[in-house]
Amino acid sequence: MTNVIIFVICLITGYIVARFLTNKSTQSKPSNYKINSSSPLFHSNYYPINQTVNSQYLPVAEWSGRLILPTENKNERFVEFEVQNAPDSYLHLLGKVLKLKWSNDEKVQEYVKRVSFDVNFTKQAKKSHQAGKVHPIRLDGRSQVDPLESLAGARLIDDVCVMLLQPEVQTDAGGETHLVIKEEPVQIAGRFVGLVKIQARIELESDLFRVHHYNKAIKNFDKEREEILCIPQVPQDIQGVARSSNRDIEISPLNSQGWYIYGAPNAEGTFVVQAIEPRALVKVEPQKVIVKLQQVFEYIKYEMWSNIKLQKGNCETVLLAPNAVNAKNAVSQWQLGEKALLMHLFGGIGGRKAEAAAWLPVPGHFSYGIAEVVRDRITSELRFDIVYYQVYCHNPEAVISGSLTWAAYMGSLWRGWLGTRPVSDILVKYEPITTDYNFDGIKLSPLTEFIEELREITARYRVGDGTGASLITPTASCVQDSNQALYSTIYDIQRLVKSNPKISEWLEKHPKDKQTQYFNELISLGNILEKQLIPLGIVRRDWQKNAKDLFGTNNKNDNIITTATKMLRSWRTVLPKRAQDETTKIFLKQGATAWVLRTNQVGGFDDAILPVAPTTIFR
Repeated sequence: MTNVIIFVICLITGYIVARFLTNKSTQSKPSNYKINSSSPLFHSNYYPINQTVNSQYLPVAEWSGRLILPTENKNERFVEFEVQNAPDSYLHLLGKVLKLKWSNDEKVQEYVKRVSFDVNFTKQAKKSHQAGKVHPIRLDGRSQVDPLESLAGARLIDDVCVMLLQPEVQTDAGGETHLVIKEEPVQIAGRFVGLVKIQARIELESDLFRVHHYNKAIKNFDKEREEILCIPQVPQDIQGVARSSNRDIEISPLNSQGWYIYGAPNAEGTFVVQAIEPRALVKVEPQKVIVKLQQVFEYIKYEMWSNIKLQKGNCETVLLAPNAVNAKNAVSQWQLGEKALLMHLFGGIGGRKAEAAAWLPVPGHFSYGIAEVVRDRITSELRFDIVYYQVYCHNPEAVISGSLTWAAYMGSLWRGWLGTRPVSDILVKYEPITTDYNFDGIKLSPLTEFIEELREITARYRVGDGTGASLITPTASCVQDSNQALYSTIYDIQRLVKSNPKISEWLEKHPKDKQTQYFNELISLGNILEKQLIPLGIVRRDWQKNAKDLFGTNNKNDNIITTATKMLRSWRTVLPKRAQDETTKIFLKQGATAWVLRTNQVGGFDDAILPVAPTTIFR
């Protein structure tokens, strides 16, 4: 109990100090995004679309490009899309700017209507923007801003790059080509991807490096496929910390297996890296396998974040499979096409340039994502393809709430967390959630429903439900809204099945079918989540009455006394690590397996910072 009291006192004290400093400051602060903007390499026009790359590179996606926010047109809703990658049959569209629209499909239009808002910035939003956070100021005053517009207009300039998921190419009566989508685009980094091993820096003060590309024929990096490319040293942020460092990246312990590099060539034809992804992290080859349940729980409780400062620059991949016969059996269960629910957690930045005083708690950040086992296009080996669904408040880096690839969110040299924060991504493989159910033609997909729930929440976060601000406070965090999505998805499926006689009848007639078993386990999971997460404040007790209320967009400007009182009641909810630990253990007890991806400030070496584990009290 003493630890709790000390923790809450530290939390309240830190909040009061931060609040005082914010209120005292009358000068605008530059965002980290604005600092990055000072570099020409940060801008899209630095990378001509007509520049070609050698055959070692592949397009990052079949359809990818840059979103452009047009002037408001109330008669026709669309954003513009600069085509940067396209299928072979549409290569003539490269460099063209097309209209990008939502499909007229009834379900799609219902979604668009639910998450379209009149945007009018509150005083709190304006003050937050002045304090250095990036808010969608170009959307202020617009009516019925839809999810595409909130994505295109999320930043100060048109620099949001995305991949489109199965767009339909249409031509209108006037012969104008446009693209139509049913799903929200996924944010990406770069136009091309390659796999390289870094050999050496060309000159002491240069950002140019000599690399060897991977050769699938010899299953190794090939000195005959050498290239000189640029890994830029990005500017330091307002705290004096660069989001990534290229210092000594060639001697990183992860360099031996290589890096996926994402980027594009500049006007001189030099490939400029915009994001990196360590191959060792995403290969379906764990460094360690634990098959005994007690040892699994001990790893989660004691080992996952232990000796974190000594692990700086390294990554760890651990498979937790308490129901497996042995390590080989455990790995064999992760086959091509398998999907997993991902739980993301990051910690803090310590060292000489620490982001906060050492005595302050480090809440961290929690979110969900989806990982799929795919066949890598360069090596042909199995690897994880990860997309995050980041319920993310407005921030100085201009990380946008929504769906992002691993490279865009973690690996970006300009705003990613790979080089500065310790991260734990836990991939949970649990068939009752990942199975697509088919009850005599009536199809249900818990994973798809969950993604749609998260997309709706993230779209709302982008505009703060019309206020212009989604803000993390000491009494509300991303944990509740992210977990609310998972819990309500299971509840909605259970309610749908109960209200559909055909599904209920099918379940009764097939009591021993695998689908029936999985469905019953899914409902059991929902009951356990309710029983264990509601008392912790991770899932709200009144969620059914207030299912549409979000913590991150409900920005009440409470006074310090009111806020301190709320913090005393809800201190558990600002501890994302507790949410990840508890939810992981719930899944494992239900028969799931979990693959842990842990990174500790990976990439180049910055000796001014150290990784700090996220805070927890009771374990």
